[in-house]
Amino acid sequence: MLISSKIYRFTFLLSLFSLLLTIACGGGDGDDEPEPTAEGILINEIVASGDDWIELYNALETSKDLSGYTISDSGNEYELPAGTTIAARGFVVLLCNDLGTGLNTNFKLSSSGESVSLKNAEGTLIDQVEFPNLDNGQSYARFPDGADLWQITGVTTQGESNGSDGAPAINSISRSPLVPALNENVVVTAELISTTGVASVKLFHRFNGSAFSEVAMTLQSGTSYTGTIPGMATEGTVEYYVEAVGTNGSSSFKPASAPDNTDDYLLNTDPLPQLVINEFMASNTSCCPDTDSGEDEFDDWIEIHNLGATAVNLADMYFSDDKDNPFGDKISDDDAAATTIPAGGYLVFWADGSTSQGPTHLNFSLSADGEDVGLFYIDGRTIDAYTFGAQSENVSWGRITDGGDTWGAQATPTPGQANQ
Repeated sequence: MLISSKIYRFTFLLSLFSLLLTIACGGGDGDDEPEPTAEGILINEIVASGDDWIELYNALETSKDLSGYTISDSGNEYELPAGTTIAARGFVVLLCNDLGTGLNTNFKLSSSGESVSLKNAEGTLIDQVEFPNLDNGQSYARFPDGADLWQITGVTTQGESNGSDGAPAINSISRSPLVPALNENVVVTAELISTTGVASVKLFHRFNGSAFSEVAMTLQSGTSYTGTIPGMATEGTVEYYVEAVGTNGSSSFKPASAPDNTDDYLLNTDPLPQLVINEFMASNTSCCPDTDSGEDEFDDWIEIHNLGATAVNLADMYFSDDKDNPFGDKISDDDAAATTIPAGGYLVFWADGSTSQGPTHLNFSLSADGEDVGLFYIDGRTIDAYTFGAQSENVSWGRITDGGDTWGAQATPTPGQANQ
């Protein structure tokens, strides 16, 4: 009896140890995705910012029928149509545009990164890629085609060979100061993904459409390069872009389509208009309907009051919910009648993210938990900005006296009218 008891305890402990070992090693009946079964058809390049697409590559010496193969992102799956083939050592490009027909998938990709999977017609996983954050003009690609090495590159090669190595990828460019004055130097910073394989980084700039001047940028700490645009003594527009040149001779640009498209800033000395943010509502559930869609919509709103003696057209000025980023949403210049405030008048803008409803609709909404709200001139100078705290439903927040310095809750909101 004693021996049987010991055997039982030993068997129990052995089973428990085996169970714990299985869990620790990742075994069992979990939901982990199986390892891909190599078939020779591979995800070869991914673009996830702008016009999204996924390129497939056939590493085989014969063509392959892809009918019934499926491509998926983190939440959607799309089946390739019958008759889809890929040539030997060839490419097929799937446009990720939410159309769901032909070689257009039923999903878009996340520019912040996600997982993409490829299965054959039998449902077997044959390739899976976790891609990182990608900016416009960048792709995540294999080098060379079909190889195990993935790299962010600054030059996309849709439907063509990736070559043996990518171009240096520029992650972002920024300038300081963000809103320059006359005669003020501007430092442009380019942040690269990596300095490996970088031969040079150059800054190009021009003033009022003249020829571009070239400045060699200097490597700072990490992967940052800086160059300086000299101050300009007169009003006008400064355009600029950055080129990164690889040791392999390839180049990438920021913006990606430069020099056809550039970043720019405006040097301007206009006196600022006498406009103020007079009242706003950041939690509208049943008050003050927006009817521009043809139905009552209870959206956030911002009222601007003109303290001046002349009418002001707000076209090409900016709204933002971040006072450190004055270029949040540029007001359309398509309809002067809709964006002009008469002397002493009021104009309401809807912060509803529905810019298609007209020029008085903004591309952001306000946070009921509190944030910034600001109106900025065409060159980014601050006309008026205010930082508010948590808001109550259907209660606006405004200046106690129109244009005054004291703010308070408005139990009876008055959009487009004098505050009470």
